[in-house]
Amino acid sequence: MEAPARAVAARQGMKALIAIALAVCLAGCIQPLNADSADLAWERCNGGGPSEYRLSQCSAVIGFSGTTSERRAAALIVRGSLRAEARQYQRALADFGRALRLDADNPQIFLQRGLVHQASGAFDVAVQDFDHALALQPGLQAALDSRAAALQQRLTSFEQDIARLDQRLQQTPRDPELLNGRCWLRVINNDNLDAALADCNASLAVRPNDPNVLDSRGLVQYKRGDYAAALADYDAAVRLAPDSGHFLYGRGLTRIALGMTEEGAADQARAEELAPGIARQYQSYNILPPKPASESESAE
Repeated sequence: MEAPARAVAARQGMKALIAIALAVCLAGCIQPLNADSADLAWERCNGGGPSEYRLSQCSAVIGFSGTTSERRAAALIVRGSLRAEARQYQRALADFGRALRLDADNPQIFLQRGLVHQASGAFDVAVQDFDHALALQPGLQAALDSRAAALQQRLTSFEQDIARLDQRLQQTPRDPELLNGRCWLRVINNDNLDAALADCNASLAVRPNDPNVLDSRGLVQYKRGDYAAALADYDAAVRLAPDSGHFLYGRGLTRIALGMTEEGAADQARAEELAPGIARQYQSYNILPPKPASESESAE
C-alpha cells in the first residue's frame, strides 16, 4: 500500500512543479506587445488552451497602450470569466467593474457579473445584474435562465435559514438575537411582514432599546407603509448609535417617503460615508429610495 501512495505523491509533486514552471514562464516569457503581436495575443486570450495561458494573454492585451477601449473591455470580460472559473470572485468582479466603465451598455458584462454573484451566494445582487442584461438585450436566454435559477436558489436559501432559526427558537424561544435575526430575514425577503413585526416586538420585549432590533422593526414598518412608526424606530436607533450607516440610511429612506427630502438625502449621504456601499446593499434587498410624498401626491 505504501508504494502506490508514494507514486501518487510523486505524480502530484510533478504536477505542482510543472504548474510552477508554467507560471514562471508565463510571467517571464511574454514579450512586450506591438500592433501585430497584440492581435495574436487577443486571439489567444479569446481562444482555447490552458486557462492560465489565456489569462496571461488577456492581461497583455489589457495592459497594451495601443489596445482600443472596445477590445480592452472584451479582454476584461474574458479575463473576468476565467478568474470566476478559478473561483477568484473578487478579482473577477474587479475586471467586470473595469469593463463596465469602458462599455456600460454591454449586456454580457452584466450577465457575467451576475453569474459571479450567483456563484458566491449573493442571489439578490445576481438577479439585479441579470435584469440589467435583459434590459439591454431583451430575450437574452442565458440571462433568463440564470435569473430563474438565482430566484429559486434565493428562495431555497431563505427557507433553509428560516428553518434553522425556527429550530433554534424552539429550544430558546425568548432569545432576542434569534428573534431579531428571523425578523430581519423575513423583512429583507419581503416574507410575512406581520410575522416579522411580531418577532421584532418579541425581541424588544426581552431587550428593550436594542438599536439593531429598532432598525429591523423600522424597516418592517417602512415596508408596511407605516412611515411614522418607522421614523420613530429609526430616530430611536440613531440616538443610540449615531454613527451607524445602516440606521441613518433607513431613516433617510423613511424621511424621503414622508416628504422630508433634504433631511433624508442628508441621512443617506452620511450613511454612505459611514458604510460605503450601503445604498447598493439595500438595493440588493429590492429597497429603492421612494418618491417623496409631495411627488406621489402630485402624480395622483
